[in-house]
Amino acid sequence: MGILSKLPVKSLVRFKCVSKFWNTLISHSYLKKQHLIHAKNQLSSQKLLFIKWDPNCHFWSSSLSLVQLVKDTRIFDCPSNSYPENGITVLWNPSTRESVLLPKSSLSSTHDDDIDVGSTYGLAYDSTSDDYKVLEIDINVEEDYAGCTYGLAFDPISDDYKVFRINMFRTDDNEIFALKNNASWRIIDHKISGRTDSSMLTGGEYLPFVHGAFHWLGMLSRFRVVSFNISDEMYGEISLPEIVCCLTLSKSEVEVDVGVSLLGEMLSVYYKHESFFILWVMNDYAVKDSWMNLFTIPISTGVYRIIPTYMFSDDVVLLCFDHHYGVKPDYLYRVIFSGAFGLSDRMWPLDGAVTIDEDDCVYTESLMSPRLGH
Repeated sequence: MGILSKLPVKSLVRFKCVSKFWNTLISHSYLKKQHLIHAKNQLSSQKLLFIKWDPNCHFWSSSLSLVQLVKDTRIFDCPSNSYPENGITVLWNPSTRESVLLPKSSLSSTHDDDIDVGSTYGLAYDSTSDDYKVLEIDINVEEDYAGCTYGLAFDPISDDYKVFRINMFRTDDNEIFALKNNASWRIIDHKISGRTDSSMLTGGEYLPFVHGAFHWLGMLSRFRVVSFNISDEMYGEISLPEIVCCLTLSKSEVEVDVGVSLLGEMLSVYYKHESFFILWVMNDYAVKDSWMNLFTIPISTGVYRIIPTYMFSDDVVLLCFDHHYGVKPDYLYRVIFSGAFGLSDRMWPLDGAVTIDEDDCVYTESLMSPRLGH
């Protein structure tokens, strides 16, 4: 299995058609896990997933490279019945095209049909419980909009996928769903979860998963990073860099100017001012003094928001610049590196081949299936 675990997903999916033996071998959970472990450390297995409209919705996947020409490939057309307003949520592996339709939460039906709905997703693997879990956070602004944020993770203890749902303003409504037994949604017991306030300040972003937990921005007396561990199902919080803790921003400003992300297996925090952008990474998880300013770059007018997308080796970071203000997005990517000779800043990709209309995230190509037992 050592050789097979190093091959591309596309090749392995084709090899499954050779014989029943090959199909059984490549479908074995041990090979899938070994393949994922190897793929996480291979740049060729890291892909950028994004959406293009023409005028219909299509998913595209692009390679990530600093030196080679970037190739993008259309991999999936959005079904007309799979949009969020239709109340359908699908777990999908873009590498194998396997998918699972999630049932509706009993709480989701309580939203008014006239309220706008949006969603955010996070995907992760939990080696402690041997299970995939989905984290869903309801962003239920009573007079503005309601929405959900999803995080998917694997828990090796229960050998199961799980979905976790958070209601922004009704924390007693947080739920979790396990796929393995096709169970129903169950409400998280906040008496034993370690937190009575799991509020989420921002929505529409992917949840960074590090050290067995999902993370998002929250507010108590000051800004905090709120965490949810998928193994013990406990909440926690992490202090932010001092400059972020002391910000006095409205909720709409926080949604645009401040955020958390995952870069190189490290939790990161970013802040966009009118004239500059700051990025921090946490060298030692949950240790406040370990926040390190990776770089500060000047920005020109007309930049709506900046989102860290991926970290290459040697602390080289891919940033997504969004120039839209309530109209069609205009995404541009830049590679930033702060070294001994100063700040390096250039466009990405080198050939300008990738055009993105909406939503992007980086994923690792994997054989892992959302259909447990298959």
